[in-house]
Amino acid sequence: MQFKYGIVSDVKAGYIKASFEEDEIVTDWLPVVQRKSKSDKESLQLEINEHIVCLMDANCNEGICLGAIPNEKDTPDPGEGKGKFRKLFSDGTLIEYDKSTHKLTVDVKGQLEAKTTGKASIEAGTILEGNATVKATITAPIIELSGNVIVSGTLAAASLSIAPGAGPVPGSGKVEIAGDIELTGKITGTGEISGSDIKAGGVSLKKHTHTGVTTGPGTSGPPVP
Repeated sequence: MQFKYGIVSDVKAGYIKASFEEDEIVTDWLPVVQRKSKSDKESLQLEINEHIVCLMDANCNEGICLGAIPNEKDTPDPGEGKGKFRKLFSDGTLIEYDKSTHKLTVDVKGQLEAKTTGKASIEAGTILEGNATVKATITAPIIELSGNVIVSGTLAAASLSIAPGAGPVPGSGKVEIAGDIELTGKITGTGEISGSDIKAGGVSLKKHTHTGVTTGPGTSGPPVP
């Protein structure tokens, strides 16, 4: 058996053809060494013209491809370093874990999709942050937030229900507003406030009439609903 250095001339799943230019040989399909190939699979297909090393028999009739190796043209990953696991793709996408800083970085130059058939859980020891330049959407039959909620922008709700509740900071059901209220609809309950009038007990603030009206300094009766 001998080591042979060459380039990939053709590829298919799990196999390559190798070109050994110094011998003017192009091999038949050679299996590529993989870390797993039975019930679990792992793959990252070699590319045409990629520099490789193979283990071949004396006549180069049979052998295996051991994998890609760097050369002057296909240089090592410039970000390679001690304690780093990296996958750097040609489009700039990067998956890196640096054990010296205990930091996992995933930088995708495109869409990121994650799916699970069970529960998805993210736990941050200090701060959990998310940022989107256009829109963030969460869809679920029930969305529960446990803790104080601060909204720095506009809050729009199709319906809002506020009631006393228990918890680390029990809610009183009270709404406190330190600013103006602009209303185009109405507020209902024991009274009624609309954009143009206020009613309580069915009596309009602007349009109500009174019973027992007399002239002079006399006092009228109660308003009429």
